[in-house]
Amino acid sequence: MASTPAAFGPGPGTWYLDPLHSSLIFVAHYLRFGRVQGTFGQAHGRIHVAEDPTRSSVEVEIETASLNTGVNARDAHLRSADFLDVENHPSLYFTSTGVEPDRRRNSFRLHGDLELHGVVRPVTLNTEWVGEAPDYGDPEGTYGHFFSATTRLSLSDFEVGDGGPLPWGGRMVGDAVDIVLEVRIQDQDPDDFLRQIGHIS
Repeated sequence: MASTPAAFGPGPGTWYLDPLHSSLIFVAHYLRFGRVQGTFGQAHGRIHVAEDPTRSSVEVEIETASLNTGVNARDAHLRSADFLDVENHPSLYFTSTGVEPDRRRNSFRLHGDLELHGVVRPVTLNTEWVGEAPDYGDPEGTYGHFFSATTRLSLSDFEVGDGGPLPWGGRMVGDAVDIVLEVRIQDQDPDDFLRQIGHIS
């Protein structure tokens, strides 16, 4: 399923998100003046690449409880009802609605609907195909492609709390959150391997 020399990106067919070699990163203002970076560690995704790439589709589910900023107490607060409320909203979902070519080489805009905190809003990911390579552990059986994507979300659009006002002005968490995705997709469903290594149950 590798690309032909005349094209970029994966060939037609079904591809799967590889969570072990993908980074789903968010960066937010914190305590007004600082910035904090975190990731989501558990995600599942399926990509259908069509003969006409603009008719391709993407579906991704991310487990909100897998949020990790490196500080346990902060992570527990961000998972609470003050922010993501993971007990009532255990997943966020992205479902593509269209693919738009970009003038930049190997780039496109991926439009879709994001469901976060029980609210659905349209988002656009500025996306770039980075490269392709066989799987390191299974070079004869699995093939992968790498993509980078960015967007910016407004927490208020999704009715996510900001932690309230601070004594020195501003809010605990800023409204604008930058999303940076470094993603690998592959032509084999990774779930069996992920269970073998204990990444999923």
